[in-house]
Amino acid sequence: MFGTLDRYIGRSILVTSLLVLMTLVALASIFGFIGELDDVGKGSYKVLDAAQYVFLTIPGKAYLLFAPAVLLGSLLGLGALASNSELTVMRAAGISGGRIIRAVVVTGVGLMLIIALLGETVMPKAEQIAEELRLTALEKRLSVKGNKGLWLKSADRFVNIGTVMPDFTLLDVTVQQVRNNAVTMAMRAARASQEESDWLLEDIEITRIESEKVSTERIESMFWKDFVRRNTVTLLDGEQNKPIADLVSADVLKSISVSPESLSAMNLYDQIQYLKSNQLDSRRIELAFWVKIASPLSTLVMLMLSLPFVFASQRSGGAGQKIFIGIMLGIVYVLLNKVLTQLALASGLSPAFSALLPLLCFLVVAVIGIKRTT
Repeated sequence: MFGTLDRYIGRSILVTSLLVLMTLVALASIFGFIGELDDVGKGSYKVLDAAQYVFLTIPGKAYLLFAPAVLLGSLLGLGALASNSELTVMRAAGISGGRIIRAVVVTGVGLMLIIALLGETVMPKAEQIAEELRLTALEKRLSVKGNKGLWLKSADRFVNIGTVMPDFTLLDVTVQQVRNNAVTMAMRAARASQEESDWLLEDIEITRIESEKVSTERIESMFWKDFVRRNTVTLLDGEQNKPIADLVSADVLKSISVSPESLSAMNLYDQIQYLKSNQLDSRRIELAFWVKIASPLSTLVMLMLSLPFVFASQRSGGAGQKIFIGIMLGIVYVLLNKVLTQLALASGLSPAFSALLPLLCFLVVAVIGIKRTT
């Protein structure tokens, strides 16, 4: 049962962790806003737009900073109990170290649920809205992102992209040409990749809609500009000399594409299944998926990692020392996580193993430290 002692320890960790998280997110948001000021004045991007964009990215910042914030908060919260001799009194009253550890673990499970819920619901939607707002203000392009992919407008053609890969390869591309409020041509390509200064469409199915008939044609591959020249129906006056609009600008994709780390685990899983069903490389998306799974678990590991430092010096070391320890451990975890995941992925190891390896390393260190200090 979660008794009075467990609630007291949990509240100490929760309050300090939330305060640290708010501080870190505020600092990250301030620096993010300063960075956005460089783009103010481009297109219709104004200071208010930059502020809205930064505000919408706050859930993403909170998600990324949650584990380090919990580590710092635990060091400060439990450190305060140790400095006030409260942990010593608990031990003298017959409360074992295992009971204290249990209270910390139960609190960690609750924090895991909070961050998992944030990463699956609020953060992905907020990141999508933020990128849409920024793109619209900077590029003045029609783009709508929803449950049915990414929509863009290219001249008189409406483009729907099912999936944007990290290398900006497009999957499941549909193009509809509209003239006089009617669809005159529809094209679907399984894949589109950038080749030199054009897009190479692959596995194409073209449907032409004329007044008296509908015809269908299949083509293995074709460049986008060649496709437009061959399949545009009846050029309007003055269009012959106009440059052909791109299928989609690479800059637009860079602006609008939400990184895999910002997607929900369900969306990442759907992308993995789509890629596998089309015999495409899914390892990078799989890595993002497993990193997403490991992120809530890192919260619990960070709490456990703080325990050896608290038990080892219940009377020595002030807040400054604990903050320094927390910052150094947080930096080491972030760097080690990035390095090990990328190296493991590059060496051909399983994405699941690549994502969980840093977590397992820190878990082993935490368990050894706890055994030596309790």
